[in-house]
Amino acid sequence: MKYIDRIFFWLFASILYIYFKLYHRLEVLGKEFVTKKTSIIIASNHASFLDPPCIGIACLPNSLNYIAIDYLFKFPPLAWVLHVSGALPISVDTKASSAGLIVTMTKYLKEGKNVFVCPEGQRTPNGHLCPLQGGVALMSIKSGSPVIPTYIAGSYRAMSRHVIFPRPYKLRVIFGEPIDPKTLPNELTDKEKRKFILDQLLSFYKEQEKIYGID
Repeated sequence: MKYIDRIFFWLFASILYIYFKLYHRLEVLGKEFVTKKTSIIIASNHASFLDPPCIGIACLPNSLNYIAIDYLFKFPPLAWVLHVSGALPISVDTKASSAGLIVTMTKYLKEGKNVFVCPEGQRTPNGHLCPLQGGVALMSIKSGSPVIPTYIAGSYRAMSRHVIFPRPYKLRVIFGEPIDPKTLPNELTDKEKRKFILDQLLSFYKEQEKIYGID
């Protein structure tokens, strides 16, 4: 990132930080699990448009990348905002293809980038978890990057898909212990490894949902 971009990134991040701390009283738990040692996959539940920027702020000073449709980068002001905020371009065709998406995200991970993914693949319509998709586990296995189970509580009440303007509900971001594919037994098949990672994620999400209720 260029020097001027870095300045604007931290200015933009500071504004978001103040917004989330004052308006949503943001609390971050388990920050020690977000390490700089290797590229990581932040795998979060998804209830609101607030989730990506909120979790991005919770990860600071570690940078966090997410995907955005490449045609959005054709509009200069928006392209700059996307670039500075860590967006990575992806084509419509690639996003629509599970295999293409996994290949692209794995490439970014191997380049040392931290990526944000939502294993549910969509925002929840009712606050409860949707079924998890297997792409996140496959990315982890292929790249060797650990998955950080992440739960954001309160974002459904703050801004569900039925709400236009955010409400001032408290938000909590909880990071769990990393699920490292390199530590899984060698005798497990890739299919068994994927199941193990997804089972660990689901267990973490359900535990947090039990503690905090509908997110």
